[in-house]
Amino acid sequence: MRDAMPGGPGKRFLAFAVATAGVVLASPAAAFAHSLSLDDDPNRPLWKYLWFGFLHMATGWDHLLFILGVVLIAGSVATAAKLISLFVAGHSITLLVATLAGWQLDPTLVDVVIALSVVYVGVRGIAGRPANLRVDGAVVFAFGLVHGLGLSTRLQDLGLPDDGLAVRVLLFNVGVEIGQLTAIAVIVGLGALVVRQVRGLRQRGAAQRAVSGLLIPAGLIAAVVLAVTGVGGEGEAYAAGCSESSDTPTSAAGGAGNHPAKRFYGPDETIPGADFAHVLGDGYVVITYRKDLRPAALASLRRWILSERTAIVAGAFDGQAEAIRAATARRELRCPQLHLESLSRFRDDWFDELRS
Repeated sequence: MRDAMPGGPGKRFLAFAVATAGVVLASPAAAFAHSLSLDDDPNRPLWKYLWFGFLHMATGWDHLLFILGVVLIAGSVATAAKLISLFVAGHSITLLVATLAGWQLDPTLVDVVIALSVVYVGVRGIAGRPANLRVDGAVVFAFGLVHGLGLSTRLQDLGLPDDGLAVRVLLFNVGVEIGQLTAIAVIVGLGALVVRQVRGLRQRGAAQRAVSGLLIPAGLIAAVVLAVTGVGGEGEAYAAGCSESSDTPTSAAGGAGNHPAKRFYGPDETIPGADFAHVLGDGYVVITYRKDLRPAALASLRRWILSERTAIVAGAFDGQAEAIRAATARRELRCPQLHLESLSRFRDDWFDELRS
């Protein structure tokens, strides 16, 4: 690394990184799957979004190891600041856009890509600092966009209100940045303690390659484990505050009827209650949503329903407290917000049960 980076902080980063990467190698799934489902109240105080953003970054070793790798690539404080600024810009853009638009992406896929971003910075760290960092800057920005999708997924899992969403997203993002700065400060402080005990890390080039070499298996192992386990499996299925019960469904009750004329009914259309009740007994999944569902969430739900080739119908229901209810003949799922991952898991479990 270049002398432009002060010897003390640079060596402290490298020293502490050895211990950090070792922890991740020992338990990659736990380190990379940092869901924030602390409560499911969408009307929580605003200050909690600041705290949740801080907590997410402070416990998100995927983000922190990526930042560490960026520092190793940079070789100087000034260049590191520029690259990290690109990373911040990228994740801030997708965090805001994805959350406001109500995009529901597969969290496993996002987390796997984030894990692979750690592999990338590890490989680049071993290769050494290039003369032109434009390509790395573009890649760091692109990975920042992906990290932002991961942040948005975690934020939406908390359950969000329909009003004042932009303020909450901004507060969450500010908390993320505070957590990022705090974590870097802690890494430097702990690194100062470690470097006194590990004299071999004074050889900067060897230390950089050693730490970068640890980042590669950490990212690879995490990516494989996350892909195989689905980041927690069935226990995380309803992380957005959704809850399942075996109560008799009542949201679309009615008398005998026929099959509905279509699969999706808009908020201004009257759902055929008798028809919905009829197909409920036929083994369908019947979804009802609140009439004031956010337009972006409504559009996502409509696309999901119409893309399905399974027995599902949906429509708006007056007086419904939850944003989403999904019912079968034997159980019911209730969600404070639209969460397609939970709906998909509920659907799959039901049809698997019917086939068994």
